[in-house]
Amino acid sequence: MKRNIQLEQDMVDAIANLDDLQVISCAKEMLENEYSSLEIEQFLNLGLKKVGELFENGEYFIADLMYSGMLYRSVLDLFSPNIRNTTSPTKGRILIGVVEKDIHDIGKDIVAGLLTSDGFDVIDLGTDVSPKTFVQAILKYQPVIVLMSGMMLFARESMQATIEAIETAGLRNQVHILLGGGCVDDSILEYVHADGISFEPIDTLKYCNDYVSRRSP
Repeated sequence: MKRNIQLEQDMVDAIANLDDLQVISCAKEMLENEYSSLEIEQFLNLGLKKVGELFENGEYFIADLMYSGMLYRSVLDLFSPNIRNTTSPTKGRILIGVVEKDIHDIGKDIVAGLLTSDGFDVIDLGTDVSPKTFVQAILKYQPVIVLMSGMMLFARESMQATIEAIETAGLRNQVHILLGGGCVDDSILEYVHADGISFEPIDTLKYCNDYVSRRSP
């Protein structure tokens, strides 16, 4: 494969500018030019990082973050499963999923994209994830952080049930559990025994970075 520096920059700019047509066009051209999925994701991540910076600077809003996550996902959907490559070095592995009975995934997708762009290995379980599935995934992937998301108020009960299942499986001390989404407020930690909460995608990114930094020898 011969690198196309202009194409790579166009991809970064397309994500940063939230240009959906240009994002897909660049992705398809990269695939035609035999860029690997990992290489394409690297440029997606650079663009997504710019979106995060614009959000922090007040130039973009939460809706823009949500849209960037949708664009990111639209490119991943172009990849067939057999060309996905997840072997690059990372800061640590994070398991993320929307808890059982909840299917609101835009916020989850934004967070997953931001974490990936910042160098984490993100295992995305999707939506309506049962406690049993979380437990099985912890056993399989051995994550550093488990991030549970929920939008509706009933998701609190699913979060509680999931954490209880993790405790019953004897895995609670192996993972740091962070809660996020519209159902989360300051009172949730009183009865859901998680380690932390986050209200915004950027705050989640900072939280995870702070945690892995504290764990480093």
